[in-house]
Amino acid sequence: MNNMKRLVLISFCFLTAACAPPRPAGEVPENKNLPSEQNKAMSGAENKVMSVEQRKAKTATVSSWEIRGSMAAKNKNKGWSAAMNWKQSGPGAYQIRLMGPLGAGTVLINKKGNTITFQDGPKRITSHNPDQLLAEQTGIRLPVNNLYYWVRGLPAPGPVQSEQRDEYNHLVQLRQSGYTINFTKYTSVRGVDLPSLIRLEGNGVMVKVAIQNWTV
Repeated sequence: MNNMKRLVLISFCFLTAACAPPRPAGEVPENKNLPSEQNKAMSGAENKVMSVEQRKAKTATVSSWEIRGSMAAKNKNKGWSAAMNWKQSGPGAYQIRLMGPLGAGTVLINKKGNTITFQDGPKRITSHNPDQLLAEQTGIRLPVNNLYYWVRGLPAPGPVQSEQRDEYNHLVQLRQSGYTINFTKYTSVRGVDLPSLIRLEGNGVMVKVAIQNWTV
């Protein structure tokens, strides 16, 4: 169950980011468009031509959702995977359920107010500092404030090292805060194109999120 615990804490970062205060916006470098042959991954998207700012504004309208899919994470020593169900209710509340492989069990994580809890069977842990909890329990540090934006295909507030977009201005690669995030697939959900496959890598950790279904 230790492996499941570590996976839970990594997943936990994606969720707690929704309630972290954004940092002041920094200057974003000029966009780089990808060749059209790399746009095949966007076949599930609506692919309307928009400016970068229009694309960002449309995506930012999504603040509540339910995601069903799977997550895998690894560092140089170990790797973990689990099925995932994530319900986000506005910027301040969420519930996530992780179902581990081979009968490893189910973990439930909730955020209400300033308190985050996760429950693994009879074991219940609460925290007000997700960054510290993650580092102490796993030795892995992730940019908690950024992940709420990245999961929707948005750059987080703050400096951006580089970004690449396709001809429709979907974000397909982002370098920010020492991480490289690749958005290899998008899907259209009620007129908004949202990521369905995300790979994050940097600082010795790799996280892959495969989203089978978005409900917004």
